[in-house]
Amino acid sequence: MNVRAFTADESSGLDSGIRGSYLGVIEKIPHLVELGVNAVELLPVFEFDEMELQRRPNPRDHLINTWGYSTINFFAPMSRYASNGGGPSNASREFKEMVKALHDAGIEVILDVVYNHTNEADDENPYITSFRGIDHKVISQFYNK
Repeated sequence: MNVRAFTADESSGLDSGIRGSYLGVIEKIPHLVELGVNAVELLPVFEFDEMELQRRPNPRDHLINTWGYSTINFFAPMSRYASNGGGPSNASREFKEMVKALHDAGIEVILDVVYNHTNEADDENPYITSFRGIDHKVISQFYNK
């Protein structure tokens, strides 16, 4: 489940300030329970670059990254999934509230974390937080075979 997409549409019936947010998911827990859901697997919820596909011309440059792969900071909840404009401290607090509320409803939470899908680029177009900067020579030997 993508946190934003699950409640982003007006048809969710939620106030615009919480649509597409962690708090929006909390509001829809009764719907999940009614459906008999006992676990949700969340697409990556750690900070990622939604605009990565638009940074350089490519066949997908009209798309927005909604999958969440290309993590910028593991274990930092996606700040734009917080309610009313987001922010890192709100995201952290609201993410914890969401997980607790899901657990209280008997719903397990599975986080989709893919450590090999990071915000890596290349030497000419690196991200400022590229993990390759830690030890590029060692990492390059795996990708250049």
